[in-house]
Amino acid sequence: MTTRKNSTKIVITEASILVPQVKSTRLTSLAKRKTKTDSFEKSRGLTDGNATIELAQEISVLLKNAVLTINRRIDEIKKHYPPGKQNMLFTIRYGDLEKLKQRRLKEIFELLDIEKPPKFNLIAELDYFGVRVSHTD
Repeated sequence: MTTRKNSTKIVITEASILVPQVKSTRLTSLAKRKTKTDSFEKSRGLTDGNATIELAQEISVLLKNAVLTINRRIDEIKKHYPPGKQNMLFTIRYGDLEKLKQRRLKEIFELLDIEKPPKFNLIAELDYFGVRVSHTD
């Protein structure tokens, strides 16, 4: 490998989209698909009224309980590791904690070997933060 004496290193700290959305048919179709899904979910929520509000409250309670359960299980796992190496050993075994939280609750519960509560299917496709996850990398 050869290096040039007068070469300079360029560091890009911020980057924008290379192709504007109006010039890309793929980006445009993705944006349309997203707005259709959002409008469908909003319209579906408006039709049921009280049933939707009750379902949303039930989902939020289930999500809060799931988050508490996950945090409790993570703490239990880390207690078995030596102090000072708990985070590193957890990351080696289960992966980065932030990436773990971005996975579906269904996958998190299986990975951490947590028993699923009743009506878990209502929140199974949500992540730790309550955002619906379509797929996991």
